[in-house]
Amino acid sequence: MMFILRRMAYCWRVFIKLMTYFWFGLGSLFLATGLFPTLLLLSGFSRARFGRLARFSVHLSHKLALAHFVYFGLGKIHVEHRERLKGLRSKVIVANHPSILDVVILFSLIPNADCIVKGSLGQNRFMKGIVNSIYIVNSKTFEDQLAETDKSLKRGNCLIIFPEGTRSAPGQRWQFKKGAARFALHSKCDVVPIYIGGNDKIGLGKHDSLLEVNPTGRYRFALDVLEPIPIEKFLGYPPSQAAILLTQEMQNVLESRRNQEIAGA
Repeated sequence: MMFILRRMAYCWRVFIKLMTYFWFGLGSLFLATGLFPTLLLLSGFSRARFGRLARFSVHLSHKLALAHFVYFGLGKIHVEHRERLKGLRSKVIVANHPSILDVVILFSLIPNADCIVKGSLGQNRFMKGIVNSIYIVNSKTFEDQLAETDKSLKRGNCLIIFPEGTRSAPGQRWQFKKGAARFALHSKCDVVPIYIGGNDKIGLGKHDSLLEVNPTGRYRFALDVLEPIPIEKFLGYPPSQAAILLTQEMQNVLESRRNQEIAGA
């Protein structure tokens, strides 16, 4: 009997996971093909106004997708120091990256979020309408990415970057790249680290099967919005050294928070 109940619970969690992905894909398609053309007309073809409206629409759609995720019992999301995100403008947001849902969660929390995305997403049938309209693809030259992120940050948007460049491999040490630091230094914007913790993200990690879910029950996402890292103290160094030092500080801050979670487990 217990075996049957466990199998039923497993099948339910897989179903809700697949439905979350389905609604997310369907919502992305609706935004790109239905809502965005309307927003472009309403904005008077102003790129800045369209960008604000489009980003806020993505923010709301991500909140809706996560509400489905939580309501049907697949996961729980807790955000510590959420007040630090209120009215946040012109900041570089950096976070560790344990799961595929991390970007969805961060976009649901930050209405004016911008990000660097994989060039391949600009070709994805569900995502290309959104990606090519308001985000920055990493297939462009780094100089072009610097210029575009600078414009976006000066408009008040917040740039979300995962310094690892890909989802974390469980049990392995983080390896932060210098791109996030270079964007922050170029635009002279402070860095806001967000730690993403909680339980194991089995089924949401890199190379995990679509039919895998956390065998112990609901996913638990425990986020902590940490104190900003002021950019000013790095501006007196040569650019290459400043990028190394800032990257090290970002990694140290997030690893320190991870160690606190492990110690308290």
